[in-house]
Amino acid sequence: MAGNLLARVFVRINSSAMSRIAKATLRVVVAAGIASMVPAPDWACSSCMAGDPKTAGIYLGMTLVMSALPMLLVGGLGYWLYRRHS
Repeated sequence: MAGNLLARVFVRINSSAMSRIAKATLRVVVAAGIASMVPAPDWACSSCMAGDPKTAGIYLGMTLVMSALPMLLVGGLGYWLYRRHS
């Protein structure tokens, strides 16, 4: 009984059974998916700031956060160790 069930679950479509319309549709869907993953040239560069005027401020803020975070973590660990052992 289980053999018959598994035989009906796994359906394999032969490429010759697909019609030309289905193949063309598949090609269009794949091409659209690939095209949607390609970034637009003006938004791709983080240093040119061409896309939006707010971008410069956001990049500056995130640069400061990413620069300060490791120093704050190391400083916090040092302060915690100092307080724990004094």
